[in-house]
Amino acid sequence: MMEVEGVGGYYGWSNSQFPLLSQKKLSAGLLLLHPHGFSQPYYSVSSKIGYVCEGECIVGLISPENSKEEVIKLQKGDALPLTFKTVSWWYNDGDSEFKIIFLGEYDDEYTPGEYCGFCLAGFIGTLYGFSNEFIAKSFHMTKTESEKLIKDQSRTNLLIKINEGTKMPHPCNKVKHKLVFNLDSAKPCVEVKNGGVLSAVTCRNLPLLGDVGLSANRVVLESGALFGPIFTADLSVQLSYVTKGSGRVQIVGPLRKVVLDTKVEEGGLFFVPKFFPFVVEADEGGMEFFSVITSSKQVYGELSGGKKSIWEAISPSVLEASLNMTPDLTDYFKSKIAKGAVIAPPSTI
Repeated sequence: MMEVEGVGGYYGWSNSQFPLLSQKKLSAGLLLLHPHGFSQPYYSVSSKIGYVCEGECIVGLISPENSKEEVIKLQKGDALPLTFKTVSWWYNDGDSEFKIIFLGEYDDEYTPGEYCGFCLAGFIGTLYGFSNEFIAKSFHMTKTESEKLIKDQSRTNLLIKINEGTKMPHPCNKVKHKLVFNLDSAKPCVEVKNGGVLSAVTCRNLPLLGDVGLSANRVVLESGALFGPIFTADLSVQLSYVTKGSGRVQIVGPLRKVVLDTKVEEGGLFFVPKFFPFVVEADEGGMEFFSVITSSKQVYGELSGGKKSIWEAISPSVLEASLNMTPDLTDYFKSKIAKGAVIAPPSTI
C-alpha cells in the first residue's frame, strides 16, 4: 500500500489478507488519484484489466516492441487491458477523484498476490539504483549532470502532483477503440426488467484481449435480484471486485459442498474456482461487481433459467428421471426455465 497526501494512493491485497490470490497466481490493486495526481511511468510484469470505477484520467501507454507512446483519455466504465510488456503512466486532469481497479494474473517469481514491476523514475525508480558513473556514460552526461539527475530522483515519489499550468500530453482517441471497451455504455449481453444487466468484453469485441489472455464482465443487480447459478466451463477462474452496494455470494463445489457463503460489500473481492457454480444475490439498494476471467473468450455453463441453460437443453425424459420428478412437474419446471435468464428479478419467496 502507498499513500501520498493530497495526491492519491495505491492499494493492494496482501497474501495474508487474501491467500487465494497467491495460490491461484492472481492479483488485485486499486489506484486512486486526486485532481492533478500523477502516477510515474511503471513497467508491470503482470497481465491485467483495469476498470474505471470513478472519474477520468489521461493514460500513456508504451510498448517495448515499437517504443511508441499512445495517449488516451479514460472515463468511468472503461475497461483497459494491459499486457506485461506495457509501460504506463496515469494523470488525473479532472476536478474529481479518479479510481481504477486492476484484476488479473501475476508472475510468480515476484511477490505473490501483488502486482510487481519497476518504476522508471522517483526514489524507487531504476535510475536511482544505478551508479552516477553508469548513468553518465549511458546518457552521455557529465558527472555533475548525472549527479543532479540522481539527486532529483531521490526527492520524488511514485505518486506526485503536477503543477497547474503544466502542459501534459494531449490524448488522441483515434486509437482508443483498439485499446479500450466501455462496459457501462455497451449493449448488455443480458438485460432483465427489475433484475439487472450483464455486460462483457472478450477477444471477440476487443481483439487485444487475445494477447492478454483475459476477459471481463460487469454485473449490475437491482435490489434483491439474483445472478446465477453459473460456472466457468473451461479451465478459467474468476476474480471479482464489488464496485457498488452489497450482497451475498454462495459457491458450491464438488459433492454439493458449500465452499463459500458470505456477505460482500463495496471494495471487497471474491474468487470463483474453475467448474464451481456460484450465485450472487443483491442486498437492498442493489449491487454492482466487475470480474476478470482468466480466458479471453469466456465459456460459462448456466444452471439458471434462459435459452442457454443446461436444464433447458436436457431432454424432458432425462430431466424427469434425473430429478425424480413427475411428468407434470417436469413440464412446469421446463416452462419456468424457458422464461428465465441468468439474472432473476427479486422473488417474494
